[in-house]
Amino acid sequence: MAIDLARIEPAEPRGRAEAPEPARRDTASAFPRGLLHRPLLSSRRVGLDDLVLMTRQLALLLQSGNGLVPSVGALAQQMRSPGLRAVLPQVHAHLEEGRSLSHCLEAHPRVFDQLFVSIVRAGEASGELRESLSRLADILETRRRLRASIREAMTYPLVLTVIMFGVVVFMVTYLVPRFGHLFEALGDALPWSTRLIFAAIGFVRSRWWILPPIALVAGLGARALWRREATRRAWDWLRVSLPLIGRLHTEAYMFQLFSAFGLLLGSRVPHLGAIEIVRQTVRNARYAGFFASLQQHVEAGRGVAQAFREAEFLPETVKLMVATGEMSGALDTVMMQLSQHYREELERDIRRLSTLVEPVMLVIMGLVVGFIATAFILPLFRLSRLVH
Repeated sequence: MAIDLARIEPAEPRGRAEAPEPARRDTASAFPRGLLHRPLLSSRRVGLDDLVLMTRQLALLLQSGNGLVPSVGALAQQMRSPGLRAVLPQVHAHLEEGRSLSHCLEAHPRVFDQLFVSIVRAGEASGELRESLSRLADILETRRRLRASIREAMTYPLVLTVIMFGVVVFMVTYLVPRFGHLFEALGDALPWSTRLIFAAIGFVRSRWWILPPIALVAGLGARALWRREATRRAWDWLRVSLPLIGRLHTEAYMFQLFSAFGLLLGSRVPHLGAIEIVRQTVRNARYAGFFASLQQHVEAGRGVAQAFREAEFLPETVKLMVATGEMSGALDTVMMQLSQHYREELERDIRRLSTLVEPVMLVIMGLVVGFIATAFILPLFRLSRLVH
């Protein structure tokens, strides 16, 4: 029989008796985003770094023997994040009223998503809140490092792109006005590259007013197209099918799937509740059928291994490990081992992509700048021959 995750009664925090809570509605679909996506809290953004710091500090305070209410109160005064400084005082006030921590966090879904709240609720129910917070902080820290690796890998290409754009703007805005009148004497003898640049600049100068309406129509059209389910499904399929980039996306999704599943099962969250939470975390149309099949197998009492065996996108070694983990009763441990494997693969492929992107960006930058430079150098040579 499936257990409703939202109705698990939390254990009493140490040193404080909890007042009974009113029945809460099922929150399975109330949190549309995963831990890797930090939405806005009004005008303030709560970054993953701040969330990791808060979770780690709360776990350490509880481990040191401090009560839950004073620990949250101390964090509410010490956190530097504007978003957390706005939310934690409300959480602290509700804790003082006798509510559970999971119920307090549930009131702020844009800061604490369903996975976060479910782990806290499971820790309260089992009496292992600080252990659950420590495991959650470890997963968040891993995701923070992965995000930092991606930023680091993309920094150099972004810098090259900005430099290339700056060089192009300088050459077009400074060189063209300086040498344009000299090139008029050549007429049709100008190279095609020079004529192309002059035509583009002339169009922008004479018909600049056309560009904003075109951009507006294009933006509205793209927005309407993106709202179509078929477009999002095609984009989801494209993200996991492109060379190199598709592999990175697949490994990132696999890491999210196994880390969230292992963390939830290790916190004694029921299988059906864990499946629904992971489905919200891994948001990709390719995995929608897999999660539906997984839910059907669990509801029918067949377990999760059969659904994993039927998934075509999973390697045979993963299917074997899941089947072995389910048979031995160590499915949560196997899930965490698989998440570790995909994390290492993702970090390795990020480094490979970084080493590949750098020379490619240098070549592109050289081609673009070289094209514009040649468009001005060739006419100068022809003018020098005419003078001589």
